[in-house]
This record gives sequence, structure tokens and C-alpha cells, in this order.
Amino acid sequence: MDLDKLKQWVEMAKNMQGGDFWGNIFDQEFAKQFINSEQRDKASTAESQQQPSREVKQSRNFPPIDILEGEEHVQILIELPGVTKENFELGLNGNNLVIKGRVLPLNPHARLTYSERFYGDFQRQITLPDTITANVINAKIWNGILIVHYPRIKVKGERIPIE
Repeated sequence: MDLDKLKQWVEMAKNMQGGDFWGNIFDQEFAKQFINSEQRDKASTAESQQQPSREVKQSRNFPPIDILEGEEHVQILIELPGVTKENFELGLNGNNLVIKGRVLPLNPHARLTYSERFYGDFQRQITLPDTITANVINAKIWNGILIVHYPRIKVKGERIPIE
């Protein structure tokens, strides 16, 4: 049983039986340590929910991506659940595909009590396996996944005459 599930179970039992229940089962010092760590976790969660911009800077791997390479094509799948195409932009800088935008809450008027989703501004650079130009890239959004596709250009070497 992992620690989070144990904490949930302890919280549920505490609500059902009252705070004194755990004092009778565990020795007092263990119960105090457990309750204090639980309170620190709750305070940390509440603080991070009030300051979502702090999470933005820590989320370097958002949005998650897959790069699929074939002999003739490359496809990049970028997960953007709940993000409309008006809230992000895609660019090319050298051989880096750059995506930046903002993830907005689905219901901004409701109080967020728990979340595992990312909200806020994001920017990510994806190094492409080929050097290409922007005019060969196709991009479309489908079911919350941005599909970026380009053909691989096979460069045939030119013969150099030797004198």
C-alpha cells in the first residue's frame, strides 16, 4: 500500500472516528509526526493551488510529445488537452520546433481543490531530427493532439570531379 493511499485511509478513519482514535492505536509521537506531515502536505497543496504561475516555470516537459520517424516522413505528436488553437502558436527556429501558449482552466469560476493537470503559460522547444524549412511542415489539431508532419528530404550527394 503506498503512502498516499494510507494517508487517505487515515484521514477517512479520523473523520469517522474522531482525532483521538489514532492516539489510542499508535504511540503519541508517531501520531504527531504523521499528522504534522499530513498538515504540511495540505498546506503545500493549498499554496501551489493559489499560485499556479509558480508551477509554470517548473513544467519543462509540457506539453508531452512523441516523435515518430519513418524513412520518408517525420511526425510529432503534441498533447494539448483542452487547449484551443487560438491559445497556442507553433514556429520553427533553425531545426527547433517551438510551441508556446496558455492552458486555461475549463471552469475558471470554480474553486480548484485538487488538480493533476497543468494550467498556465508554457513554451517548449523540440529538436527535430532534420533541418527543414517551415513551408514543408503540416500541422493540424485532432482530439487534443497537435499533429505536426513533414516529409524527409533525401539529399543526394553530388559528384565532384577530380582533376
